[in-house]
Amino acid sequence: MKILWVVSFVLPEVADSFGNQNVIFGGWVSAMIRQLSRVPSIELGVAMKANVDTCTSKKIGNIQYYFVPQSKYNQFDVAVEDCEFVLSDFKPDLLHVEGSESAHALRFLNSWNGNNVVSMQGIINGYEPYEYGGLPVGEMLASFSWTSTMVATVLILNKWINFNPRLSLEVETIQKAKNILGRTHWDQAHAYAINPEARYFNCNRILRDSFYKSRWDLKDIQRRSLFIGNGASPRKGAHFVFHAVAQLKAEYPDVKLYLAGDQPFCSSWKDWKTAIGYKAYLRYLIRKLDIADHVEFTGVLQADQMAKQLLNTHVYIMSSVIENSPNTLGEAMILGVPCVTTYAGGTPDMAADGEEALFYRPDDPAMLALQVRRIFEDDDLAERLSQAARARARLTHDPERNLQDLIDAYLAIMTDGKKAT
Repeated sequence: MKILWVVSFVLPEVADSFGNQNVIFGGWVSAMIRQLSRVPSIELGVAMKANVDTCTSKKIGNIQYYFVPQSKYNQFDVAVEDCEFVLSDFKPDLLHVEGSESAHALRFLNSWNGNNVVSMQGIINGYEPYEYGGLPVGEMLASFSWTSTMVATVLILNKWINFNPRLSLEVETIQKAKNILGRTHWDQAHAYAINPEARYFNCNRILRDSFYKSRWDLKDIQRRSLFIGNGASPRKGAHFVFHAVAQLKAEYPDVKLYLAGDQPFCSSWKDWKTAIGYKAYLRYLIRKLDIADHVEFTGVLQADQMAKQLLNTHVYIMSSVIENSPNTLGEAMILGVPCVTTYAGGTPDMAADGEEALFYRPDDPAMLALQVRRIFEDDDLAERLSQAARARARLTHDPERNLQDLIDAYLAIMTDGKKAT
């Protein structure tokens, strides 16, 4: 069985071949592809959208990689002729498109008449109502504050120019899917709303290798430390966590929030985006709430660095206003880090409230502060959450189990069978 995967980024293991250094995305894809490549009955190809001038093919091990040039006019798109070249060269039995959000996914689906399956990452049509992250952009726009007005303007323009045009493309992509691969009731609901005719198969992700090797230990952590894995956009909810930190610092003067990503302070004119977008709002909140001594940006973290940071953390916070199944939550859980997470999208499918994590509404920083305080004050609770989260995540992200689920889905698709959901 010949399977062609289509992904929107260059995979880390082949990035060096084409000068794409420090790739931090796609760990789950790499992990599953490595597992699939060991299956004798499967011949695997991977088409990756890349910053290259011409479509290039390279076989590494037993996997055929294709580097497909991204469009000069749309970073999410590729040329039809490049799609047709890849498909005619590899001649797959099944086209597996990873993600529904980018134009290149639709290009490949439109160029292929055979069996296909689309794997859900996020679903931006489900994200759309939450893109401003609960920020009152209307009030901010009408305020007399230069910072608030500029931030709101940038957020609105970004949504209308960069985000909204992708919504109809995603709908068309999901409508073209004959089969859907998902992980949560949330992605199943949104896929069904767009394309009720597609068959739905459940298949969880395999995490990056670093997170299967270690285990969180209360004796080795930085007490009163918090960690967020992503604060790049309002949808990730970091601004609500800042308010919780401001509340917590009164009782815990040593509380420290670590946030993965670049710091929001301008060091030169080259950082102009930092001065006007969401990072400007985070900078404004840090000053307004007087929490500069309690917030630290770690920079972009590779897998080993992320694991090390989590192992040193007292409480991991999944703060997103909306998510499907956030990998960082799975990574924290499988390490055994006590987790506080929002009720957002598919997160209730990843952990049980009060047993494997503590939940809160994403726009309720007071409740977040209380859930964090419960863990700070109760080591027994921290240990119980740690053990239960680790046990749950080891099942959810079990490599052999998830590989078999994917193979079963492929076989059902190829034989036109039906799989219960």
